[in-house]
Amino acid sequence: MKKQDEVTTRSALIVLGCMVCQMGAGYFYATRALAPEVIGDLGWTRTMWSSGMAPMLLVSSVAQVFVGAACVRFGVRLVVVAASLLIAASAVALSTMQSLPQFYIAMVLLALGNAGIGDVSIGGVITRWFERYRSIALGFAMVGTNLGAVAFVHAITSLSEDVSWRRAAITVVAFAMAIILPFAIFVVRDPKEGEGVVSNETSPSASKGGGSEAAAQQAAVPDPDDAPLGEVIRRPAFWALFYALFCYSFIQLGLYDHLVLYLQDLGYSRSEAASALELAVGAGIVAKLGAGVIAMRVPAPTAFFVNTAFLTLGIALVPFAADAQILTLFGLLFGVTTSARDVLLPLAVADFFGVRSFSKNYGAMMLAFIPGGVLGPVLLARIHDLFGTYRPGFTGSLALLLVATLALGMLALQASRTRRAERARHN
Repeated sequence: MKKQDEVTTRSALIVLGCMVCQMGAGYFYATRALAPEVIGDLGWTRTMWSSGMAPMLLVSSVAQVFVGAACVRFGVRLVVVAASLLIAASAVALSTMQSLPQFYIAMVLLALGNAGIGDVSIGGVITRWFERYRSIALGFAMVGTNLGAVAFVHAITSLSEDVSWRRAAITVVAFAMAIILPFAIFVVRDPKEGEGVVSNETSPSASKGGGSEAAAQQAAVPDPDDAPLGEVIRRPAFWALFYALFCYSFIQLGLYDHLVLYLQDLGYSRSEAASALELAVGAGIVAKLGAGVIAMRVPAPTAFFVNTAFLTLGIALVPFAADAQILTLFGLLFGVTTSARDVLLPLAVADFFGVRSFSKNYGAMMLAFIPGGVLGPVLLARIHDLFGTYRPGFTGSLALLLVATLALGMLALQASRTRRAERARHN
C-alpha cells in the first residue's frame, strides 16, 4: 500500500511539473497584449508588428522535429530546462529591441522555447508515465499554457501601467522563471526502469509468453485505414480538415494578435481590452478538459463540426463587440472553440484515416497551420492600415469559416451514414 501511494504521489508530481513548465508557453499571449505599447513606442505600423508571426511559426514548426530527437538523446529534463531559458532569453531580447530584425530574433527565441515545452516533449512525458489515466493526465498538463497565459497577461498589463513595457516584459518573466525552473530541473523527467508504462516487450507477461503472441498477431493485422499518405491526401476528407485547420489558425492567431488593438479602437481602456484577452485564453482551460469528455460520447467528426459552427457564431459577433455583453459572449465562444480544436481535430483525423498512420497523416495536415497562422495576423494588420478598420478582415474571416462549417457538416453526415451502415451490417 505504501509503495502504491509513493507511485501515485510521484505521478501526480510529474503532472504538476509538466503543467507548471507548460505555463511558460503562455508568455506568447502576454507579448500580444503589449502590442499598443510597442507600436506606439517604436512608431511601427500594425503590419510591421504582425510580421513577427511569420518567422515565429516557421521556426516553431521546424523545431518540433528536432525536439523529439533531442528528448530521446538528451532526456526530456535537459530539453525542458533549455526551453525555459530560451523563453527567458526571448524576454530579454524583446525588452531591449529597437528595430524590426531584433523583434524577429525575440520571436524566434520564443518559438524555440515554446517548441521545447510543447506537445512533443510534455506529451511524450505524460504518454510514457501514464496508460490508464493518460487522457486525464494529458488534459491537466496541457492546461498549463492557458493558466500561464492568464497569469502573464494579467501581470504584464498591470505592471506596464506603472513602469515601461520593457521593464514589465523582463520583470514578469524573471518571476515566472523562479517558479518554472525548479520544476523543470527537479520534477519533470523521463520514467526510470520499473516506472511509468511498461511495454509488452519488457513486461513479465511478455517474457513468459503471456499475451505476447496474441499481441503480435493483432499487430500483424493490417489496419483497413492504414493507407499511404499519397492516397490519404487524395481523399476529400483530408482537404476538408486541412482547410478547416487553415481557417482556425488564420482566425485564432489573427485575433490574438489584434484583439487588444481592436478593442482599444472601439473605446475600451487598456485594462478592459487585456481582460477580454484573459477571458479568451482562460476559457481554454475548461475547453481542453471538457473536449475529451464530450468526444467520448459524441463522434469526433460531429463534435468538430459543432465546435466550428460555434466558432463561426463567435466571429459573427466580433463587429458588435462594442457592447460589453457581446464581447463577453465572443470571448467565451472564441476561447472555448479554438482550444477545443486541439483535442477534437486529432480525434477526427484518427476517425477518418485510422490510428496506425496517425502521425504522418496529422503531421501533413498540420502544415495548414503555417500559412493560416502567418496570413491571419498580417492580412488583418494590412487591411486596418489600408482602410482604418478591421471590419473587411472580419467579414472575410467569417466567409472562410462558413465554408469550413459547411464542409465539416457534410463530413459529419458522411461519417454518420458510414457508422449506421456498419452497425446494420454487423446486425
